[in-house]
Amino acid sequence: MLWQKIKGLFGANGARIGIEAKKNIRILIIEDNEVDQKIACSAVEHGGYVALKAYDGTTGISMARQFLPDLIILDYNLPDTKGPEVCKILKGDQNTSRIPVLFLTSMDSPGSIINCYEEGAENYLAKPVNPKFLLKQIDQALQDRKKSD
Repeated sequence: MLWQKIKGLFGANGARIGIEAKKNIRILIIEDNEVDQKIACSAVEHGGYVALKAYDGTTGISMARQFLPDLIILDYNLPDTKGPEVCKILKGDQNTSRIPVLFLTSMDSPGSIINCYEEGAENYLAKPVNPKFLLKQIDQALQDRKKSD
């Protein structure tokens, strides 16, 4: 009887159904630092999501337009442009404007933070970030987007 209640909460396949559903959710990580890219990718994949990687803003914009990810994790300082400019371009594009953008950066001055939010960021996380905290923020941003759709 207890097992039937548990199955009712998670579906016929138990808790795995949540992970299986997440495998269809793509998260684009635009980060030029290889170590930070690996940390973010590891957290995303550990959470059951699909990680897409870009190492500069131009590639990130192109990938966002091509793959239409469900969420974007964006660094502030990129080799070819600044993250807020990338965010502004994506938020100004009809096809990518509804994709949540989370900044993950070491830039923590009040001006930098405000700039990110002014260009459309949903959240701003400071490096180094705890991977579990990053996953919680990803989950929250995806839930918020689902509620607004």
